[in-house]
Amino acid sequence: MRDTFIIISRSQNGQLAAEGQGATTYAMASGILLLSVFLYGTSVPNLSLICLILSFPAIFFLRRKTVTVSFLLDASLVFLFAFLYYTMSVLFEITTDDEWLESKFAFLIANMTIAYIIGYFLAQNFAKISAVIAVTAGGLFSYGFLSTAKFTLEHFGEVAGNNYLIAERAVPSFWNGGIVNGPIVGIFFSLSICLIAMVYSRINLLLKGCFVALALVSVFLNLMLQNRSPIYAGVLSISIATLLYLTQMKLTHKKLITLLVLICLLPLNLFFVDFSETKSLLDNPFMERLISEGLDTPRYQLWYKGVLGLIEYPMGGAKTDFAPYDYAHNLWLDVGWYVGWIPMLLLLLIQVRHLPCLFRFVRSYPDQSYGVIGLSVSFLVAMMVEPTLIASYTYVTLFFFFIGYLKGLSGK
Repeated sequence: MRDTFIIISRSQNGQLAAEGQGATTYAMASGILLLSVFLYGTSVPNLSLICLILSFPAIFFLRRKTVTVSFLLDASLVFLFAFLYYTMSVLFEITTDDEWLESKFAFLIANMTIAYIIGYFLAQNFAKISAVIAVTAGGLFSYGFLSTAKFTLEHFGEVAGNNYLIAERAVPSFWNGGIVNGPIVGIFFSLSICLIAMVYSRINLLLKGCFVALALVSVFLNLMLQNRSPIYAGVLSISIATLLYLTQMKLTHKKLITLLVLICLLPLNLFFVDFSETKSLLDNPFMERLISEGLDTPRYQLWYKGVLGLIEYPMGGAKTDFAPYDYAHNLWLDVGWYVGWIPMLLLLLIQVRHLPCLFRFVRSYPDQSYGVIGLSVSFLVAMMVEPTLIASYTYVTLFFFFIGYLKGLSGK
């Protein structure tokens, strides 16, 4: 009996040790994938272009790897879109970086597809969605912050003398000095701004404080670059998150009355504002654009031209005249402008197919949905008003990672 007990004990200890070793392996694999996504967002030359590909084998060390027909279809659609978009761009020779694009287009196609696949399998093994959200936005924020901070420090006197505004609305890349358009840096910061919705999440106060600090820094940097769309996206994000939070919380009569009183008291703050002091805050190019134009921008006319251009040039080729601009300032119209209807419809199909995953997650896990709502709003607004794929393949690739993660969480 004693020998039997010893054998059983050793067997159990061996099993526990194997499980512990397996758990460590799974955790390391997840960590490698998360790190690769972060590094990809930081846009380090060469390293970022290959880091997703290098980390791809880590998927095979994850515990769960459920493959469905729906996933195979969506991954194939992502690959087909990327293949058609970049191949047709090279064949049409319609970009200003034809040589670079031709030499790197295989990596660009692979990264979009691999990012989607990584997101899908990571979701089955790593359920800490706040960490995934932070990694998705963190790399892009780091790149934008480093580039903007470096420019500001090097031109501090000029920026300070201009009310801390960057007049050129562009900054050199932190890594190689190449000029990065201000609105594109702005959509990187927009992801962090919209994560202010995380204040409603069930995470500890320190993490909430980090997300709020990230959002406030991003707002300030966008003001420096005179970007408006990310601010609108942040307002929309926190508004939707607030509505979701109010529908989830149990409002007693006492809480409801207190909330209504606070809302009614807000206008009274105007009596305590010294307008002579605040007037100087409005005297800058950002506020002048905001006051004079409001929501009205030349983009609406560009969208109209883009729609007509799709009808006139269904195979793309960048033939529509957007003068004095070079694109339609809209992701879908820009894809159609470059390479025509088919890739544009493929992109729309991919996005529409993932909307149920988003709604299912919000409905099933409302207390964890605030960050998902924030990123979704930020991606939507940026894709509507900026040439996201033309200006940043990294941004759109991380979008595919994000929807792949949502797909994996849904189990479909």
